[in-house]
Amino acid sequence: MSIDSCYEGVIAKLTSQDKIKQISQELFSLQTNSERVLFVYKILEDLNAFPTVTKMKKNNDLSLHYRNLGNKCFEQTKYYKAWQYYNLSLLNATPNSEKYCLALSNRSAVFYELNKYKECLQDISTFFSLEFPQRLTEKLNNRKEMCNQALSKQTEGLKSDDFQNFLEMKSEKDSRYLCASSKLKVVNTEEMGRHVIAKEDIKVGEVIVEENPYLTLLLKTQYLFCCNYCLSRSLNLLPCDECCFCLYCSKECKEKAKQEFHAIECPLMATLVEMDFTKLELLALRTVLKARHDHDNWDDLFKTIENAEANIGTELQGHVQIDDKWVYDSKYYASIHTLATNLDRRSISDIFQKSVTAVVFLRFLKFNSNFLKTENEDQSDKVFKCVAELLLLHLMTTPTNMHGISFNTESEIGTFVDEISVASAPYAFCSLINHSCAPNVVRFNKLGTGSMSVIALRPIKKGMQIFDNYGPHHALEGRNSRQATLKFQYKFNCLCEACVNNWPTYIHLSMTAKKIPAKLVRSKNNFLNESVIDKLQKGDIDTASKIYKRLCVLCEILEPYAPCVELCDCQEALKQCLAIFSGLVPYGNNLIINWKPVTSNESKN
Repeated sequence: MSIDSCYEGVIAKLTSQDKIKQISQELFSLQTNSERVLFVYKILEDLNAFPTVTKMKKNNDLSLHYRNLGNKCFEQTKYYKAWQYYNLSLLNATPNSEKYCLALSNRSAVFYELNKYKECLQDISTFFSLEFPQRLTEKLNNRKEMCNQALSKQTEGLKSDDFQNFLEMKSEKDSRYLCASSKLKVVNTEEMGRHVIAKEDIKVGEVIVEENPYLTLLLKTQYLFCCNYCLSRSLNLLPCDECCFCLYCSKECKEKAKQEFHAIECPLMATLVEMDFTKLELLALRTVLKARHDHDNWDDLFKTIENAEANIGTELQGHVQIDDKWVYDSKYYASIHTLATNLDRRSISDIFQKSVTAVVFLRFLKFNSNFLKTENEDQSDKVFKCVAELLLLHLMTTPTNMHGISFNTESEIGTFVDEISVASAPYAFCSLINHSCAPNVVRFNKLGTGSMSVIALRPIKKGMQIFDNYGPHHALEGRNSRQATLKFQYKFNCLCEACVNNWPTYIHLSMTAKKIPAKLVRSKNNFLNESVIDKLQKGDIDTASKIYKRLCVLCEILEPYAPCVELCDCQEALKQCLAIFSGLVPYGNNLIINWKPVTSNESKN
């Protein structure tokens, strides 16, 4: 059963009982999130509509099945798909068993064929550290020798990392908003809510935010490619000892994940995957789990929530007091707790649907984990209500505040123009930046991490607001389409310059653009010629490094003529440079195999 079918089943039963209107009215009258969730909890209880939790244990037969699928791909030289199947074989094998060793051995063979000799050697080393099948000793030793010979012949060119200079913040950081440049200021108005403005002029290319998220959530499509905790793209990933879904780059990441959230999620993973919860729903659950981990006990979490809510609407919203100083930073839960919910703009049906999801999570936590456990029995009811409150709160904050993490990935023909989505995460400061369909900043993540940088894409004058782009862009979509999307997900009517002035899409810009001096057009065309564009699309870091500063200057010069084709071209080239600097995903990582968990439905309730 998916979470959508669970919700639809509840609606169908209530409709047949002619209770939709009555329940809508009662839900509308409730004042707190905990009241809403507990109200819906009773409804699902009365309807006997709770989904059951699925058990999934390590299974050596299943490990063999996936290894055989990997072997077929290997024989067909489909090495990237074979790699994924061997990771699945590793995930499903009982720890340190023969099947576990065989999965490692076969994965090392893939690495050898892909010329990943260091990774091959690392898997071989892990193999020999276990109680491995002796019959494979000679084969693995031969492969080890071939790797060492290949490495001895390799001459690694020294690559300049000067481009890293472009991704570093040059200005001092703000003393309160710890990830932001001192050139920025957070203000709060009734019309715009909390938002960010420039205290000084900011040039194109300046890094103005360097933020680490509260946590990261790896997307299900990336389970076989990345560390489930830090997003590292290490190829030598090793599995969780209990569940069949999570791979980690190190023992340290495995332990951190366990402490912060995975100890609770682990026995629920098969159900969370099978029920097809969205990334936003899973982010809400994980945020609640980590919030509890960040505090020594429930009373400390209650106190943090109380203090955070007391500061809502003041200049200290989302801040915490460290010693004698108030600071705002994503590593503190208070900054995430106080993000906007847009509750007053939500329909009753939306609130009911999110409450059903919160109820299902709450039920799982109550009967299938020790998360709600408290040493003081008198505190149990308060803990239950608090978790109910937080689950619905974050189910409402995630759709409008969380950020996706994506990177450019290599195509079969060697270009890096396609994007691959890797993860989602909450960034407290970046969530304060409002949207524009013609943004003046752009966000980039560093490959293999959750670290996010915000870079000026257009010149920003003192007093101007900083504008990000939430997805709909004037160059790609017409105004009506953009506004419908923004209204549906983010609950606001966009009044950016592109919407107010009805800027045309890119393909229509040449018919309406302002007259640009011919000399400037020629200069731009000669500089950003087909050869340069081709090299950027192929991920050439030397070209990106050489032209980056000049592109920044051109964007400054062309700004008075916005919107125009020439400026859009320069901005896109600038973004391609930043994508190259941030890190590109090699070919093969987008050749995703289709797999579903093989489970046995057994309720733990």
